[in-house]
Amino acid sequence: MKKKLIWLCIHTLLFSAVPDSRLLDYQQRYSLCHGRTDYQIAECLINGGLNFTRFRGDRNIYRHVSKKKIKEAVEQGNAYAFTMLQMPRRESYTRLLDYLDYLYSIKDLYTPPRFAGDEREDIIRIKRVFNLLQAARLEETPEPTPEFKAALLEYQRRHGLSADGKIGPRTKRALRYSLEMLIEKVKKNLTLERITREKEDTFIVVNIPEYKMYYYENGVPVLHMKTVVGKPRMRTPLFQRNMKFIVENPRWNVPPSIYKNEYADKSESELRKLGLVYNSDGKLYQPPGRKNALGLVKFLFPNRFNVYMHDTPAKSLFNKNRRAFSHGCIRLEKPFALLDQLGYAYYPGKTRWITLKEEIPVYIEYHTVWVDDEGIVQFRPDIYGYEKKFFK
Repeated sequence: MKKKLIWLCIHTLLFSAVPDSRLLDYQQRYSLCHGRTDYQIAECLINGGLNFTRFRGDRNIYRHVSKKKIKEAVEQGNAYAFTMLQMPRRESYTRLLDYLDYLYSIKDLYTPPRFAGDEREDIIRIKRVFNLLQAARLEETPEPTPEFKAALLEYQRRHGLSADGKIGPRTKRALRYSLEMLIEKVKKNLTLERITREKEDTFIVVNIPEYKMYYYENGVPVLHMKTVVGKPRMRTPLFQRNMKFIVENPRWNVPPSIYKNEYADKSESELRKLGLVYNSDGKLYQPPGRKNALGLVKFLFPNRFNVYMHDTPAKSLFNKNRRAFSHGCIRLEKPFALLDQLGYAYYPGKTRWITLKEEIPVYIEYHTVWVDDEGIVQFRPDIYGYEKKFFK
């Protein structure tokens, strides 16, 4: 009986008590959590409260604090202090917090264009968007001045749109975003940033919606390049593994799924035209060479998804604005620059395996809003729909 009473008291404390006003304020301002008690708020803020039902990747790419530790903090009356200790101190998080605070401050000023037929009114409203979101300092008149066109190009670059200076369908879609929609998008990315694990001083990170790879040495960005990532139906997974090997002049063994969907119905002569042949076991492969689907070098960080980074003969795809074309692997714009930065030379001819002297952590992440190294807030489309899937 006594044990039941103790459990009931603890349960009441965890789930029925009036929440700490500071926790409640933080939840309302900086998250999409809907907790009603200290425990519910703390657990959601600390662990994200994501829905992983339609997620492709490893959940452990995100930090997780045990519910037991959170409950202990709540029972001891330390819910707020404990929760704040779990909040990141890194700039990638604090800068997003500052940006969200700024968005709240312009709530009464922000008036996006309607695109309902009044072009002069739309230009005035677009100028205001540029003034508020990128400090453009435009005179809010209906004339499309050269300064307006320059600000439009900058807006398109910051939103991952084709920088063509035209207000086409995708640019209109972005400009129509209400401030409430922008705030929600930033909150979702704050949540992901909150639970993203701390990184080492030297690492590689790929941000899928940005179609970019970055290499940091001793905390300093030393190399970046464009990438091609998986199609929405063949999503590049989110995970972290260490790069252990480099393969020069690789052979491409066609995976069973790709063989079934793309090559099974082709004749041997058709396959030969594509540079593909069968081995003695009846498995389809592509010998090393410049036309090989993997190009001349690949970078391996062994994982259960069989995903890696590699060169590609299809260089023209890097000229496209949206680059989700692969079967899940990550194609690199400048693979030889990475090879050189890692301290290795390329030797043509035979396939050569290189074991890295020091393994390098590789992070495959997903951010649609972030503040870049120059302090500019960047927005990208939600190409895999995780903004909806994670927060459903």
